[in-house]
Amino acid sequence: MRKSIFSIAIILVITILFSISVGGEMPIRILINGEKLMFPDAQPFIDENGRTQTPSRFIGEELGATVTWDGNAQKATFKKGSTELVLYIGKKDYEINGQKKQMDTAALLKDGRTFVPARYVAEAFGASVRWDGVIRTVYIDTTGKATPAPTPAAQGTVEYYDGIAFNNVADVDQYGRMTIDKAQEFALKLANQLEFVKENGKYYIKCDYPELPKEYQWSLIIRIYYKGVGDGDWYTPTTRVPGNQIPRLGSFKKEVTNFKDPNSIEMYIISISIDRINLINLPEYAIDKDTGILVIRNILDKKTKDVEFVPKDGSIPYISYTKEFNYDKMFRW
Repeated sequence: MRKSIFSIAIILVITILFSISVGGEMPIRILINGEKLMFPDAQPFIDENGRTQTPSRFIGEELGATVTWDGNAQKATFKKGSTELVLYIGKKDYEINGQKKQMDTAALLKDGRTFVPARYVAEAFGASVRWDGVIRTVYIDTTGKATPAPTPAAQGTVEYYDGIAFNNVADVDQYGRMTIDKAQEFALKLANQLEFVKENGKYYIKCDYPELPKEYQWSLIIRIYYKGVGDGDWYTPTTRVPGNQIPRLGSFKKEVTNFKDPNSIEMYIISISIDRINLINLPEYAIDKDTGILVIRNILDKKTKDVEFVPKDGSIPYISYTKEFNYDKMFRW
């Protein structure tokens, strides 16, 4: 019974329908030809020179190069076709086909892994590279079909909402909805400000909504399922269950009174999205009001935790923030 309920819940999340790292920033993403580059252990980071450092083997192989490491010479070699790139640990000097060049940073060793600057590796093999600092994403294109930057006339106006930059042209899709990248940034910001806390023997859900542009509103659904019980508690702005309604903006501190012991909780599922208010000239059923939803799942008995952003249009795969998410900050019951 519980498994079927869980399956139904997940289906609802996907059909009805995310820096969070420990430090509160969005994790760095690297997209090659639109596909997210996955790092199973060591993660990219920004070095002291402002360059994105990434584990050497993953980016090299994704670009089609073979990667070798020479521990004695402290160098990483990338080969693809007639191109050979050599980077030296701790040195700004590097080589392309034997020709010496210089970059503004250096490859380095961290936690036993070789990290290399993504831009220099990609450009050595003819790729174009673009960095979006707002969403901490490196876009690498090897096809020559990269989307050009918007023309000055179409750049729009940038305003800041709780520290998040929002461009009323570049960050909006053709229907007026928030773009997938920008929706992730806002959703992750909210997730970082949502907590389950215990104070003076009582259990609370606390939330401090980030500010949104006036054309948008938050959609937050918090589900708590209990062991041996069919339906759990749903906390939403639209619920008709007495005591379970939460606001859409501002801050709230909601006491949860339907359990005495957190060990009775089976799992949490949290859904966060940003709805466009009053989509013009479109029937209610014709289009989703949001471009995607951030789903946070914590199954206590199985010790399973994951965080994914689910794009509505299926244009890109689910975007995982599972490794970077600060679960201890959110779940403190």
